[in-house]
Amino acid sequence: MDIPHSPADLSSSWLTMALRHGHAIGTCAVRGFECTPLEAGKGFYGQIVRLKLTYDRPETDGPGTMIAKFSSSNPEMRRRPNTKASYEREVRFYQKMAKESLLPVPKCYYADFDTKSGWHVLLLENLAPACSGSRTKGCSITQARTAIQYIARFHAHWWENPRLDNLDWLADTPGAPGDAELAQLHEQTWPAFIREVGKPLPDEVIEIGELLGEHMGRIARHLFTNEPTTLLHADYQLENLMFGATGEESFFVVDWQFVKRGRGIWDVAYFLSQNLVPADRQAIEMDLLHDYLRILDDHGVRNYSFDDAMYDYRISLLHRFRALISTIAVMPFTKEQIRMHIDVLLPRTIAAILDHNCRSLLDSGSHMY
Repeated sequence: MDIPHSPADLSSSWLTMALRHGHAIGTCAVRGFECTPLEAGKGFYGQIVRLKLTYDRPETDGPGTMIAKFSSSNPEMRRRPNTKASYEREVRFYQKMAKESLLPVPKCYYADFDTKSGWHVLLLENLAPACSGSRTKGCSITQARTAIQYIARFHAHWWENPRLDNLDWLADTPGAPGDAELAQLHEQTWPAFIREVGKPLPDEVIEIGELLGEHMGRIARHLFTNEPTTLLHADYQLENLMFGATGEESFFVVDWQFVKRGRGIWDVAYFLSQNLVPADRQAIEMDLLHDYLRILDDHGVRNYSFDDAMYDYRISLLHRFRALISTIAVMPFTKEQIRMHIDVLLPRTIAAILDHNCRSLLDSGSHMY
């Protein structure tokens, strides 16, 4: 089947074939459909629409609505090797791993990816009335606890699982930069980041930024190569989590474009440092970290102590800070998106790295990595 490049390429006959291929319908056919762009689907990482379907038989049990995801309409974004790899990761996740994810995910009716062109398409369950959270607004303590408990069970299932070593699509993108390239990249983006932020940062944060480049290769290896590793969602933030009116019973995780191997605490650090206001994080952070480790232990993980977790948590905060530097400095976001990173995510991340004295990890006498 051809892969549609945008919602305009869809047809009733293509949808019929896709849904039959995915065993979502039998012999009935799609007679027509309505297409509504979603606010989240403005074409940066991808195009996202909601489809409302009608069938040639009113008694069909096929999906009445669904979410369709396509590759980005932004040519610059679509040409990036990392973007192409992210499309394949999400398609392969739904094809090969979603059914045993231990995280509630939308049903996938059809998924396809072209390795040469990078075009992809996904037809997914419409989870409404559940709706995604907002990093800008932050989340409640109850929602945070739900998110951490679910990701702990997910990590425990894949903890040191040998299957992860045999999945080529989880590997780093070919040509990924080495230590010297990462250091050079940081030296280039750090001044651009400072200019873009446009306001003073704490002295300790400036020191971290000036030292971070030479450590990035070792930080990445520690978090994403050295054991123990598990399967990471790797974009575990509120826009990718959906909550319903009944709380935990209607919690879902979407957007699996960045799924990868690594230390599970990285997902936890990402979520807690950027999705809660600092006062809420400070109030529940230690309790949630203990909850996370208790769930790992309940599921048979015995080789990961609280000290191990806290060490990795602090390193993960440094890695998240570096990711923010790069995003703010060079990513082709809209001005509104960049301001959200500067005004919301950056202060939260800075508060976390200061609370946990992450600067000391970069001292020459530290035993980091």
